[in-house]
Amino acid sequence: MSNVEKLKKYLIGDNDDGYLLKEISNGKVIMLSGEWGSGKTHFWKNEIEPKFQKKPYAYVSLYGKTSISSIENDLYMQIYGNTNNEGDFISKASSTLISTYARVLKPISIIDAGESEKAVLASKHKKAIEALNQNALICFDDFERKSKEIDLNDLFGFITQLALNFNCKVILILNSDVFDGKEKEVFINVKEKTVSKYLKFTPTSTELFEIIFNKNTLDEKYKTIILDAINEFGLLNARIYENILGNLQEYVEKNRETTDQEIRYFVLTLINFNLYHVVFKFYGYSDKTFENSLKFPTFFVEQKDFYVRLINAVSHERFKTKDRFKVRIDMLEFLTSFVSNEYKSTNRSGENAETKPTEKLTDDLKIVNKYADVIWSYWRLEIKLEYRKNIDEKSIRQINDFIETGIL
Repeated sequence: MSNVEKLKKYLIGDNDDGYLLKEISNGKVIMLSGEWGSGKTHFWKNEIEPKFQKKPYAYVSLYGKTSISSIENDLYMQIYGNTNNEGDFISKASSTLISTYARVLKPISIIDAGESEKAVLASKHKKAIEALNQNALICFDDFERKSKEIDLNDLFGFITQLALNFNCKVILILNSDVFDGKEKEVFINVKEKTVSKYLKFTPTSTELFEIIFNKNTLDEKYKTIILDAINEFGLLNARIYENILGNLQEYVEKNRETTDQEIRYFVLTLINFNLYHVVFKFYGYSDKTFENSLKFPTFFVEQKDFYVRLINAVSHERFKTKDRFKVRIDMLEFLTSFVSNEYKSTNRSGENAETKPTEKLTDDLKIVNKYADVIWSYWRLEIKLEYRKNIDEKSIRQINDFIETGIL
């Protein structure tokens, strides 16, 4: 059983006997963590959330939130709307529903509201409170995207009191590796006091793709080609999978005779564009494609064999990993050393090996830093004759233009 299947069965079960549907999870804070782009939100929204329709449930994204009160307000709008089939619990109220460490809920303070409106809001407020006390499930997503204005200690305090005061269950969806500096220290300390259960979301690219593809209307015949290209690139990213399927759907609807090779080219090129914002232009079937596509240091151009040595160098076994974030750091260090050695070996700096790099070398190293991802993407994509094999020039240009401009 896959990680995704195990998590789904554990959380909601086969016959409403999952962890989140039992009283044992009441008053608990549960963390669902996974890598950036691994599809945590997609999994939650499509596989778990539907089970809680018409139940006391709220989904609150912390993205863009700048205060605890704005989170409170969203929470109560969501819990009321989901329970009462309404989405309009938007008031002129100043939310003081749960001050960060309050144990007793305070009434809503209504500003500039007529008596009838006050009565309506008071009624909705009461229903929201009742819903929270009925084994409610609260999901906080985009945890790592919260505003810096929200203190992490205060946020965890708010969440803890929410779970305890209402005996409800709280899910936190996040990538725990994104915090740094002081926030990282705070996160490590408070999560141990706050979180009751840790769940790890670790799908394979195939599992994640299956979930997303099944929600799409793209013809089944493209499935294997797309997945093979994704695995070839080594990509685990739900948003890019959705982007691929959506754009490919539009493309094939207008180009019914698209070949398998063109589908593969389309997918790999679109992945590269999503990650690095670069489309390698086609200049005819020659080895000049890459160096004509981007502006690199003069040294790169003047050194006739530099490209060959560079690409061969980064093809070293240690870089053959699917983790683009880790390899990015390793490769940058390698490229810096490689370029420095090139200067020394050709004596371009005009100085001996013991002296500091010249200003020219320093400038080139800055550009290497800027384009390290692009150099790596070129190696990963292998923009060579084989990559465009059996694809006519017109189709390549059309695919490139569509990916770059978004217009067919």
